[in-house]
Parts: sequence; C-alpha cells; structure tokens
Amino acid sequence: MEKEREQILKKIVRGNNRLRTIVLDTNILIDNVHGFASWVDDFLDQPKEYRLIISTIVVAEYLTAQEAETTYGRLKSKNYLALFEKTDLTFEIAEVLGQILRRKTYVVSANTADLIIAATALYLNAELATRNKNDFAKIPNLRFFDPKRLN
Repeated sequence: MEKEREQILKKIVRGNNRLRTIVLDTNILIDNVHGFASWVDDFLDQPKEYRLIISTIVVAEYLTAQEAETTYGRLKSKNYLALFEKTDLTFEIAEVLGQILRRKTYVVSANTADLIIAATALYLNAELATRNKNDFAKIPNLRFFDPKRLN
C-alpha cells in the first residue's frame, strides 16, 4: 500500500509541468549561503513557480563543511537544507546512473556524487544548476539552468 502511494506520488511530481524544476549542485548552495546565487532566495519565495530540489548526496557534501562540527553550525545547516525539497537515490535514479556509468557518457574528472546529481536531474526531467558544468560534460540530455537567462 505504501509503495503504491509512493509510485503515484512520483508520477504526479514528475508530471507536474507547471513548475520549473531545478536540481541544485552543492556549489550553488555554498554560493547562496555566502551571498552569491541570490536567485535561489528569489525562487524559494516563489514555490508555486519553482521546485528547487537537492539530492541527499548534496546534503552529505554540504555537511562536510567545518561549520557542521559545532552544534550551532549543524543546526544552522539543517535549517538551511530544510528549505529545499530532497530526493533520495531511488532505484529509478540508480537505473539512470547505471546507464551513465555503463555507457561511460561522462568526463573522467566527474565523481560519483556528480553523477548521482546528474542522474537525479535526468530522472526528474529537471534542469541542473551548477557552477561546474565541466564536471557534467558529455552526459546526454542533461539540461543546465542559467540564472542569467532570467532577465
């Protein structure tokens, strides 16, 4: 019953074309926290127009910051991360990742976390917001979000 409900929810979420769906790379979160990538704040204020999604691998990467060593830092980080919709590495996303790995359609410098983020964007039919487009080069059908094109 629970699994059936999750599958229906996934179909609804994937099929929601009214919202612009953007998967965020870790570097975008870091930029935003440091006062750059202010478009993230603008989009968070417009939840009916934009879905900002982070993979749980992004959560792990984000929490590697020294700030997370203190109780206050961890709480601050968790509160910030709570602003975003999170997506786990599901079986379906793992299938997309497997295809990328099997076909070797990625650059040698890409790490597994980058490939999980890319697979998440592909599975969700979302754009990927990143500063490191080179890490994602050669991945077919991956679309990049460019905040400069908003104006």
